[in-house]
Amino acid sequence: IELDDPKTWRLALIVLGLMVLLFIFHRQLHWEAWVVGTVGMVTLFLVGRHLQLDPYLEKVEYSLLLFFMSLFVMVGGVEHSHFLQYIGQHIVPFVRDDLLFASITLLWGSALLSAAIDNIPFTAAMIPILLSMETQGLNVTPLWWCLAMGVGMGGNGTHIGSTANVFIVTLSERLAQKERDPALAITPGLWFRKGTPAMLATLLVCTLLLVVFFDFFSAPIHIK
Repeated sequence: IELDDPKTWRLALIVLGLMVLLFIFHRQLHWEAWVVGTVGMVTLFLVGRHLQLDPYLEKVEYSLLLFFMSLFVMVGGVEHSHFLQYIGQHIVPFVRDDLLFASITLLWGSALLSAAIDNIPFTAAMIPILLSMETQGLNVTPLWWCLAMGVGMGGNGTHIGSTANVFIVTLSERLAQKERDPALAITPGLWFRKGTPAMLATLLVCTLLLVVFFDFFSAPIHIK
């Protein structure tokens, strides 16, 4: 949208703001998230129907969208196959016996798996497992901390570790093609060589903090 079209800008920002609010409150409204996204997309197309959209549509990263669509479909299939419940049943005794060791294992496991399959779908897959253990009376507070730290640090390890990584790699490839300079492209190998050491170093720091301040991390969080 050109800057000399303030009316369309205002309408687009209003629609975007409403979409954010609907994503926050969609459960209370009994709306599925995809409904909010679809309604917002259609509304934006109607707002910008007078614009020449071809130049903008050419810049959409369709391969990137297809990648994440496939990834979330796979995660949804695993979740509905009850495989996660099966994993949860075997994790519960492990957590009861040694919570600290279980927390460290989750920290490193979530980091490595996030680096392999992307941290967002892995987090979405782990949340039901932790919630299920919480309903069984287990103290899962340190596990929440470790999941957050693990997926955050693990996302730095590879170019597919997080959504932002994939997007940046795609932009770098486009820039390399535009400038005809292959050196500008961030290759998976380059990211691995630079990102993996950073991931391992930050995981070691997180592990040290977890061990030293485990009483803090294991204190139940009461939300009023």
